Amino acid sequence: MPLKTSLSTAALLFLIPLVLAALPARASHLRLPTQELRVSFDLEAHRLHGQALVTVQAGDQAMLHLGGLEIERITVNGTAQVPPADGVLAVNGEGGQSTVVDISYGLTADGSQPGSFNFIDPSGVTLADLWHPVADQDMLHSLTVTLPPGFSAVSEAEEVVVESAEDGGSRASFLFPYPARSINLAAGPYVVEEEPLPGGKTLASYFFPEDRELAASYRAKVRGYLELYEKLIGPYPYSRYHIVENRLPTGFAMPTMTLLGQAVVRLPFIQDTALGHEVLHSWFGNSVRSNGEGNWAEGLTSYLADHLFQETAGRGAEHRKELLVNYASYVTPEQNLSVAGFRGAHHSAAARPVRAVGYHKAAMFFHLLRRSLGEELFFKGLQDFYGRFRFQAAGWTELRRSFEGAAGRDLTALFGEWLTRADIPDLAVKKLQVNEEEGHQVVTFLVEQQNDPPYHLEIPYLLETSGIPLRGLLRLEGKTTEARIMVDGSALALSLDPDYDLMRSLAYAELPPTWSRFVGAEKKMAVLASEEERSRYLPLIELLEAEGCATVLDGDTKEADLTSHALLFLGPDGRRSRSLFARSGLPAEGFTADIRNHPLNPALAAVLVQSASQAETAAAARKLPHYGKYGYLHFEQGRVTDKRLVPTENGLRFDLDQRPAGLRTSQSGSFDTITAELLAKRVIYVGEMHTTMADHRLQLQIIRALFEKDPKLAIGMEMFPATAQKTLDDYVAGKLSEKEFLKQSGYFKVWGYDYRLYREILDFARHNQLPVVGLNIDKKIVSTVFKDGGTDTLSDEQKSILPTDRDLDMAGYRERLHGVFTMHGSAVEAGRQFAGFIQSQSIWDETMAANAVSFLEANPDHRLVVIAGNGHTDKKTAMPPRLYRRLPVEQAVVRNSSGHDLDDTADYIFFSPPVELEPPTQLGVLLDEDEETGRVTIKGLSPHGAAQQAGIKEKDVLLAMDGEPVKEVADLKIALFYKEAGSTARLRVLRGENEELEIAVELKTPPKMASPH
Repeated sequence: MPLKTSLSTAALLFLIPLVLAALPARASHLRLPTQELRVSFDLEAHRLHGQALVTVQAGDQAMLHLGGLEIERITVNGTAQVPPADGVLAVNGEGGQSTVVDISYGLTADGSQPGSFNFIDPSGVTLADLWHPVADQDMLHSLTVTLPPGFSAVSEAEEVVVESAEDGGSRASFLFPYPARSINLAAGPYVVEEEPLPGGKTLASYFFPEDRELAASYRAKVRGYLELYEKLIGPYPYSRYHIVENRLPTGFAMPTMTLLGQAVVRLPFIQDTALGHEVLHSWFGNSVRSNGEGNWAEGLTSYLADHLFQETAGRGAEHRKELLVNYASYVTPEQNLSVAGFRGAHHSAAARPVRAVGYHKAAMFFHLLRRSLGEELFFKGLQDFYGRFRFQAAGWTELRRSFEGAAGRDLTALFGEWLTRADIPDLAVKKLQVNEEEGHQVVTFLVEQQNDPPYHLEIPYLLETSGIPLRGLLRLEGKTTEARIMVDGSALALSLDPDYDLMRSLAYAELPPTWSRFVGAEKKMAVLASEEERSRYLPLIELLEAEGCATVLDGDTKEADLTSHALLFLGPDGRRSRSLFARSGLPAEGFTADIRNHPLNPALAAVLVQSASQAETAAAARKLPHYGKYGYLHFEQGRVTDKRLVPTENGLRFDLDQRPAGLRTSQSGSFDTITAELLAKRVIYVGEMHTTMADHRLQLQIIRALFEKDPKLAIGMEMFPATAQKTLDDYVAGKLSEKEFLKQSGYFKVWGYDYRLYREILDFARHNQLPVVGLNIDKKIVSTVFKDGGTDTLSDEQKSILPTDRDLDMAGYRERLHGVFTMHGSAVEAGRQFAGFIQSQSIWDETMAANAVSFLEANPDHRLVVIAGNGHTDKKTAMPPRLYRRLPVEQAVVRNSSGHDLDDTADYIFFSPPVELEPPTQLGVLLDEDEETGRVTIKGLSPHGAAQQAGIKEKDVLLAMDGEPVKEVADLKIALFYKEAGSTARLRVLRGENEELEIAVELKTPPKMASPH
């Protein structure tokens, strides 16, 4: 029910000096200007009519801002004034008397003004923007509102008077005797319910009838928050607390009240999160206000509310990590934002970096301060600060002095370092080693700060051991700090800052893909699958374009733009999306946003979006900003039904355990036992190190054993491209000689390894008429993509044979390939981008998988043995999962032990004895091939090779060997393949312009080298 009292409005206004006189001396504000407001409404016209009486004390002055108000009349001490053209009225208290300004004005607020928090409507009134004259300084305010029937009103107030009016309406008067720049007002058809609080105070809820059932739980939550903060900080500063619902999307904390939008009130998590934050602002932000030195209140409130609630629930470390991820998403070094420079920020997209500093970085500073001082001294300092500055403005300096008083030490350096610097600590660990010393393991490493100058830090560490985990602090004073930790037992893993107690840069392994990382990217691009899809995704396109995100049709994208931008793919069937993530498999119904790591640029995020309709897109797009920390979101009619966090590393983590894996011999199987198990598989991969003959012998042994059990067998080979398929078929069918086969298949051009490594396998296939399937793609395509960093420079014909679906985001794929890539050294790093390498490798794997599936689908009664390099047979990230994505069949991976650690990338490991081939016959020449002229030129000679000893010289052009023309290097390799050591090769060469020579060369073999086993 509306509050009722017998006090008149005049009596309420008379209370102002009495209330002020009762305040502590330091809180007396008798010289501040006062403003008496009287307002009424024409709800149907969305209009307010107001009168403001502003009194400025003698000898003082004030600047009144009237911009946006429709001024009807202004008098100063009874004399009419012309409304100022610039909307600013200067008021001077002259002589020995106060100056009284009387302003009559109007305001129209129908909700059509973008970004405005003024709204006047029969459904309710919200006035939280410029709706009355506002001075350039604090004033004391009183307010009287004339309300229509059925309406109640609420504003900042220590005293409230509500009187009935003759028209069935009412008149509500509010007194707020504390300094404030402005006041706010909400009115509507509220259900007003109140209950007493200890100390004669009152808690009231103002909810719309349709949400009345929520009011009791809101009051109960607020009561708990008030009790909590009174215990931690000090008494609640006001006599009343109002929880007020309104029609706008607000979440505001004001003295004596919080103003929550109706849509916000209905969110199930608000009572446990944002509500407590707004309640705490009664202490910090409203009672003790930030002064011109900077806004400390938002960071402190975020820490003592949002963080405290998560910490109490056991999620403190997770929450702090979310703060760091948010900061990493929005703040770049170029923005030069510091905590001390934060004054405040609205909730627009442009303000996200500012909020990440003022709210999140500042909250992490208070966490550091709390850890540095300890729990007791931290809250002792806060209580002192609140007790000294109630109803006053204070800054970082006053806050620091309160903590110094509690701690008994100077905190100037700590505050100065963390508040004034725009950077955050960026740490790297180097020279990490585990050594044995006198029966103990000792972990040593260097922690290097990338910052200049370095911070003074204490960074927590966790050393996981075979016994009790070791926790401690490392003090970092300079650019580089050496650490040494002795371990009882075995050192397993080291983590720096595992619980995120430090504000710092995150490593890529710690950064999850989140919606915030996409929207916070400096450069982002939405890729629309087709123009026909634009209408379906238009609400999201408009939202993204308002934030500076370009929308590009799939066919108009360039590879360089894909790599340099955070990406959002609109629609699941775009060519670019499928070239990075294959088919997404997102649900067709509702709206889904699946956020992934950008496969070509790990610093960025990529988003896959699927929507059933424009309506689903519109409903979800409005909600997305509330779910920035998630990596997967699914909405049904705007209601989130599935939200997921993507797990990542916690802390700067390094594995130390290098103990080798082993096998239980009791679980080992014989060759026959394992091959019998392989008969249950449709595809068997037998990996290889290309130059290791033992691997190829194992391949043949498995092929032979499987064939003996089931002759419906085929062999898929990485060594041949699909374009060589007719040549393979003809050779197996006996239509070609071996020499013709080597020539027509281009073996020595596309593969080049010693043909003897594969000869026995192909002979077996030819003898038994087993299909041999060329799995690979044209070598030039892979090389071009690697060299040029993408597929844009391929011809249309080359692009047409690429597999459409290519998954670069497979878990562990990027990490495995990056290890391979970096092993190539600085030359590769400087000349080629990793983006080209990962794309070329995915094309390689996906093509072989697709070609294998084509054979299996065309030959459903056949089993396929795939022969390929170990990297292509990795069962987690290479061909097997890509084949399974296309055709779900039973598969197994077989591999020879290479002497390295055993892992789970294969299903069966064999321990084959080493096999050595005699070195191949060689001329001892280095050749250069010119495809245009068809010339093969000697460009280098081995000093001990047969060719030099026979008189062959550099720049000689090879014309023929044993009468067979040599027009390419492969011709010479084929000819040499059939020559034995000690035999003679007759070379015809061109020396100079016209001299043709025939030189006999006695062929040699190079000296034997140690076996790789």
